[in-house]
Amino acid sequence: EMKMASIWSSSTSYTWTGADYLVNFAKDNNMEVHGHTLIWYNSFPDWFKNAKYDSIAFESKTKIYITDVVGRYKGKVKSWDVVNEVFADGGALRDEAVIKPVFKDPIGFYGRCFKYARAADPDAKLFYNDYSVVIDAGKRAAIKKMVARFKANGIPIDGLGDQFHYSVDQGRQGMKNGLTDLASTGLLIHISELDIKVNLNKSDSYVFNDVEAQKQGDTYNYITTMYEELPQNQKFAISTWGVTDKYTWLTGWWHPKEYPLLLDSDYNKKPAYQGILSGLK
Repeated sequence: EMKMASIWSSSTSYTWTGADYLVNFAKDNNMEVHGHTLIWYNSFPDWFKNAKYDSIAFESKTKIYITDVVGRYKGKVKSWDVVNEVFADGGALRDEAVIKPVFKDPIGFYGRCFKYARAADPDAKLFYNDYSVVIDAGKRAAIKKMVARFKANGIPIDGLGDQFHYSVDQGRQGMKNGLTDLASTGLLIHISELDIKVNLNKSDSYVFNDVEAQKQGDTYNYITTMYEELPQNQKFAISTWGVTDKYTWLTGWWHPKEYPLLLDSDYNKKPAYQGILSGLK
């Protein structure tokens, strides 16, 4: 609901209904909100893409958008993914058709977006978010290089998120080494979109039995334990990408027989739930 395509209905209007609902729900229930995401190549609305703006118009429109959205939720949204998924696997700039063709220096543009967000809410924590970060050394190196450039140029960035869309067979030591390397930036670290796939072969005959459930629980436990070993002042949050197996993007994107979350489709706690808890200090 906080993605651009949901909010930015035209060059002169916003649709706040969904985002307002979430923010008010959080307030009523004493919860904090992390805003996902201000700038993502895949969420620019069609009217914007069809306008074929040059870099000046593109950026001035985007600046107004960031200013209005972050400003509206100032003090209510504690943190933002300002920019999402800039790099391709291996670390090159993602070859998308929305931002990259418009700017000679896309990274410079992204940095200015962080500045616009900071100006709109000086207290919000600002994040860069991407996937496969701890397991893709090339992508991680590109992110670290961007962070170094931002720091050198006074661009405000507080943290880095890795969307932990991994699976039970993901190499554990590799994840841990990658997380340690990411933390060498000194920034806050967010495990941002955690879910753990179990049906690795996309099998129609897959059965999520007790053994599989325990494997998943152990993986969740490893991840939270590993996270807790980070320096205390760099631990931001762990966010799961959904609550119950009844509603998960993976049943559409991966396989209908997928059970990646902490609660089963009847909202019962799985070993994954115990696993994540027992890993927390």
